[in-house]
Amino acid sequence: MAEAKIALNTGALQARLMKRYWVAAGSSLLVLLLMFVLYWGDYLAGTGFWITAGGMLFWIAFYYALFRSQLNLKAADPSLTIPQVLSAILMLTIAMFYTGSEARPVILLTVLMAFVFGVFRLPMPKLVGMALIAIAGYVVMIVLLVNFRAEDVDLRLEILRLTVFGIVLLWFAVMGGYISRLRKTLSDSRAAVEELATHDPLTGVYNRRHLSATLQQEKLRGDRSGDVFCVVILDLDFFKNINDTFGHQAGDEVLKTCAGCGSREVRPLDCFGRYGGEEFELLLIQTDLEGARIVAERIRNAMNRLSFPQISPDLRVTVSIGLAQYRPKEEIHETEKRADVALYRAKAAGRNRCEVEGA
Repeated sequence: MAEAKIALNTGALQARLMKRYWVAAGSSLLVLLLMFVLYWGDYLAGTGFWITAGGMLFWIAFYYALFRSQLNLKAADPSLTIPQVLSAILMLTIAMFYTGSEARPVILLTVLMAFVFGVFRLPMPKLVGMALIAIAGYVVMIVLLVNFRAEDVDLRLEILRLTVFGIVLLWFAVMGGYISRLRKTLSDSRAAVEELATHDPLTGVYNRRHLSATLQQEKLRGDRSGDVFCVVILDLDFFKNINDTFGHQAGDEVLKTCAGCGSREVRPLDCFGRYGGEEFELLLIQTDLEGARIVAERIRNAMNRLSFPQISPDLRVTVSIGLAQYRPKEEIHETEKRADVALYRAKAAGRNRCEVEGA
């Protein structure tokens, strides 16, 4: 089940990356249309147009193959932002070499278009690195022009363009780094808010609000598909005695340890959380009563084996557990009530045991 969840997450990531790829590919085709206009207007030499057009189409096909084969997922950055931007800068620098001096600023603007794709994805050091590569490419182009097409070079004008181009690119890099930091801060803040909204602050497991929402979602799914699921309620035995004997801080430590133990014993697709006080609740998806009983016994035995040397070498905890299976169309609180009745039966029978509804 964990592998299925990873595959699902990977599929969603790849779908987003493919959308970004199509945006980049569409932008490349627009630039290619601009190259054709320059070629049609005799601003771009035929040789330069065909080299640039062939190169751009090659890179579009190359990155499409990488994304379709999912080889991009093996890269440190699955979006391949830096390679795509540098590929675009390379082709545009070649195009500038074959473009007349009066039209060269037009292609410089398209270099900025390519650079923008990295502004919203990369930190400032990488943006500065790409900017320096683009500036170096322009310098190489000027040197080649001086050596092979000196009649088409106004060196002072090209140095002026290089200076403006470098300043603008580096400004984009600095501002892009600032934007990246803002995005990370916002992302971290949103993650913290989501954590507070769905998790119990003491134990770190899901809170009652999230448990209730997840149960309602599973009820709707179960009513549609007929899939079964079970609700399990767990209560630590004689927990008040721990607080009275060792103090509330010790009680908190026991709750955290037991919560971690319970969450480790269930599957990633299940939902384990704190129900309230010393009670926990577990939603077991696609599991019948017999399967739920096996899981509950595993959790009970795992908690029995816990030790708390930092509190007392002799301290042990036991847990009583009640289980109920959802019945189609009933309200969730009715399922929880039957699990609760089973829990009280477990306590009445001596505690440290699992009881199933109606047993």
